[in-house]
Order: sequence, then C-alpha cells, then structure tokens
Amino acid sequence: MNSNKKGPIIDSGSCRCCGATKRCRLLNVEYDWSGQKEIYSDMFLDCFGLLLSHLDGEAEERLICATCVLRLRDASLFRRQVLLCEETLLKSRMTTVTENDIELKVDIEVKKETSDHCILEESNNNDCLYSDNDNDNNTSDGHMDCGSNEDMKIKHESTNKVKELPKLGLRSKETVRKPGRKRMSLKDVKVKREMLMNLKYMKQKLLMMKKNNLQIKQPIVKLVKMKPYIDKDYNSLQNAITIVKNSFVCPFFTIYGDYHCMYCREMFTDPSELRVHTLKHDPATYKDVVESKKNLLIDIDRIDCRLCPTNIDNIDSLKTHLTTVHGQKIHNETSNEFLKFKLKLGLLSCTECGLSCNSFQALKRHLAVHFGSFICEECGTHYFEERLLTFHKKRAHNTDSNKHEDYVCDRCGKNFRSKKGKSYHVAKIHEKEPVFACNKCDEVFLSYHLKYKHKMEEHGEKRSFPCSSCDKIYNNRKALREHNRKNHLQLLKHKCPLCDRRFYVPSELKDHMTSHTGERNYRCEYCGKTYPRLKALKVHMESHNTEKKYKCGLCTASYTQLNNYKNHVKSKHPVGTNSSAYV
Repeated sequence: MNSNKKGPIIDSGSCRCCGATKRCRLLNVEYDWSGQKEIYSDMFLDCFGLLLSHLDGEAEERLICATCVLRLRDASLFRRQVLLCEETLLKSRMTTVTENDIELKVDIEVKKETSDHCILEESNNNDCLYSDNDNDNNTSDGHMDCGSNEDMKIKHESTNKVKELPKLGLRSKETVRKPGRKRMSLKDVKVKREMLMNLKYMKQKLLMMKKNNLQIKQPIVKLVKMKPYIDKDYNSLQNAITIVKNSFVCPFFTIYGDYHCMYCREMFTDPSELRVHTLKHDPATYKDVVESKKNLLIDIDRIDCRLCPTNIDNIDSLKTHLTTVHGQKIHNETSNEFLKFKLKLGLLSCTECGLSCNSFQALKRHLAVHFGSFICEECGTHYFEERLLTFHKKRAHNTDSNKHEDYVCDRCGKNFRSKKGKSYHVAKIHEKEPVFACNKCDEVFLSYHLKYKHKMEEHGEKRSFPCSSCDKIYNNRKALREHNRKNHLQLLKHKCPLCDRRFYVPSELKDHMTSHTGERNYRCEYCGKTYPRLKALKVHMESHNTEKKYKCGLCTASYTQLNNYKNHVKSKHPVGTNSSAYV
C-alpha cells in the first residue's frame, strides 16, 4: 500500500464513523491510494447511498480514522467486484442475436406503437402475430381467441404499419413462420428485455467509475485547498520534547515550592543540585514521563545544544539551530511551548520582563500575566487554568448570589473555598487520617511539615533556605518567607490602638495588649507563676524539666531552656560560631 501523497493528516481527532480518537483524515478531501484517487464521502454515497452532512464545517467535524478507511475501501472494492461479476453473468446469458431475437424486437416495437393491442395480419389470414402452436388458449377450431369484437378494434394506422413491416427490414409472414420453431412467450420477452436494460445500466455505471478515478471534480479541488486543521497543543508538546531531547535545558515540576526531578521524582531545594542530577538521566525518556501538554516547567539556565558543541543563549536561536543544522522538526506555528525559568536560591526573576519575586509560586503567578489565557472580567487578573479563575472569582468577587458555593464542614461548620481544602480538613482534624505520603517509602503523615521532617531524619534529605538579606538560615521555605515579610519587608498590618507599635500577625497584637491591660492569664501548674503571654509560659515550663536537651557542642555545658543555651553560645563561643544557625 502506498502512503498518502495528497491530503492532510490530523494527528489526533475523533472519527465520525467509530468515535475513536486516532490519527484521522478528512472525509471530503481527495487522497491517493495505490495510484487511484479516493474521496471517502463519495465512497459512502456510492457504496451505501449515505449522504453525509456537515462536510463544509470545521475540520474536526469531518474526520475518519485509518481503520474505518480500510473497511470503507474493502466495501468499495467488493461493490466493484459484484458489478463486474453481474456484467459477466448478463453477457453469458445474452447469446448471439438470432433471427428470433430480431423478430422479438420487432414485435415489441409494434406492440408499443399500438398501445398494447393485438395486431392482426391481412384479412385472408386470421392467425395472430403472436400465435403459439403450444398455447393452451387455442379454441376448438384451431384459431387463437383474441377476445370480443369490442376488445379487438383494429385501427387503420396499426394495420398500415404491419403492412409496411418489410420496408423496415422485416421478414414476410412466411419467413416468420418457419416450421419446427417456436415463438417466445410475452413473459420471456419481458425478462429478456429487462436483462438488456440491466446490462446497459451496468456498463454505464462502470464507465462512470473509471471516469471518476481519472478526473477531479471542480468542488473537490476547492476542498483540497482548504487550510488543514492544526492541533497547537500537540505541536507545542512535540516542540518541547524535541528541545529537551537535544539541549541541556532542565525540565522539572514543583510541589509546595520544592523542585522535583522530572524523571525520578527526587526532591531538591537547591536548583544547581537539580540541574546536576538531571544530567544523569536520558532526555529521550522525557516524552514518557511528561504528563500534560500545558504549563510545562523548564529551567533554561543552560540551553546549549547536545548534538554539537555550539553555545546557545535563547530558545529561539536553539530552534533555528536544530532545524537548519541538525534537521530536527520544529512546528513554527506554535510558540511558548513551556514556562521558562532561571532557577536560583533567593530572589527569582521573570525571563520576560525581569520582575523579581521572592518565591517560585509568586513568579509562576506572575507569568500568567504574560501567558495566561483565562482572564477575570472584573479585575483583569490572568490565570493558566479555568479552575483557578473560578476560585479567584469566588474569593475576590464573592457576591450574595454565589456565597452558597462555599464548602462547609458538616462536623464543625467551618467554611472552605475549595472541596480539596474541606477534604484535607476532615481527614486531618476530625478523622485523624494521614494524607501526606512520603515518595521514598510507604509512610503517611498528618501534615506537610511532618512529612519533610521524616525525609530529613530517615532519608537524609538536606533542606536549608538562607535569607538573601541577612545571615539567617531556615529549614523550610515558609519560615524564610515569614522572616522576609516580617523583618525585611516590614509588612506589619496590625496596629495597636493604644500606642504606635505594629505587628505582623493578630496573635502578636493580642499578646501585646496585655502590656496595656496588665492581664496575666497564663499560669504555671507547677509553681503558680502567671504570665501575660503563652510563649512566656512555655519557656518557663522548660525550667521544670529535669532533662537538659540543649547541649553545647564546644564545651560540657547543657541547659533545659533554649534561650539560656543561646546566651551561652553568644557569650562563651562568639568567635567562628554562627549563632543564627541555631534558630
């Protein structure tokens, strides 16, 4: 079987004949197969008499898959075979035209001209022209009963035509009546006439089929010139696979702001370690692990070509290099195949406009301004997914008409803005069911922080998040973010009504208010001391603990309270010791 020479191929579409999603062709566009032209809508009409509708609409509405094409092609070939065999059968039944055939045709023509009345011969001969020696309708005197006088009205014109039969090349009465030869009955005449008409129809049909294979109709030429359907999502995915396979870009995905290897799911907090680790994997397997056609994440800190030592600094230059130098296929009608990042510790910058963000999630939300296709009609905010836009509308533009869409816990009445948030709440608070699973073992935990504490202790993962503005180091990204907002950005939204002090969270303001009211609501159960703040009571409770948990690594000193331990380190070992590391 030859491959297609004409006509577009749709890589992924829904077949109108079987409903399957496969590589498809267009029903009303001409294709070549084994040197013959075929149009599938015309083949449906010829084989089954089906006139398909909506063939002038969008390309995705008039598709047929390769499996259905094979079945239709078999049906068309079978139909042609039946027509050829029928023609052969009719030819075999039609022998060489004999004298009786000529007489039969004459009789049929005469019968038609006289409006189906019997034609009588000359007055001296009372036999009918269609008499039969073996006919059972003969009367007792040997003549055929041709009906009553009223039924046998002979017109003068008909009689003249019979007399003029010899002028048409017909035989005389004596020639027609040869001894020992029988005339065909009227029933056999009709059967033979019908066979002749069928044979003529079959010949015309075969000639039309041959003519259609050699000529192209004008409307079909117009359909071939139609713009082919392009699946931009599929082409974008193929471009991303080609770029990852042939360059040093680093694909990744994130969970709660942590970077994960696309190939083995291992987690990293340092992007440079992620890039070094990713080089150990075969980039040709990227097409097997990629899960979505949209919002692919690629680190473009290094874009150099893998096929040659050429250094490349941007994606557009890489595309041009791969197509012109190495002959790789890149679909130029699509762009922005993935979200581009230059990952590093600390502040991240947008690759499109250079805006700095203090977290990966903030940068990803910002990229929606450049590439997000879902836009809020109220405020113009961009999003990558429709569900995020819906969540934004409920949260930011919540009206009385959609307040009932909030998800309420049946057990405690707490409201949640998403079904997922409600499910986590019920599992964690009410059912005490662990929902955060470790990706390296079968352990499941009640919280995200417990899971990563387990991974650091049991699997040796290192998590360190240094502050870019000071020398403090934290073991989780949330603590670093809170530190930046509180100490460096000074996002102190909660002001004391009695003085000028401001606080980051409401709980700090509540604790501060006790300094104005003099309340001491927190009491030690061992010694009875009271404190205005819960944090102060917790620090005091450590003094009742006989176990000295905080031991100095540089001397033999040990303490029950963390504050005492810190003061010891600052005063006794200030040189060469980073006190912030113990925070």
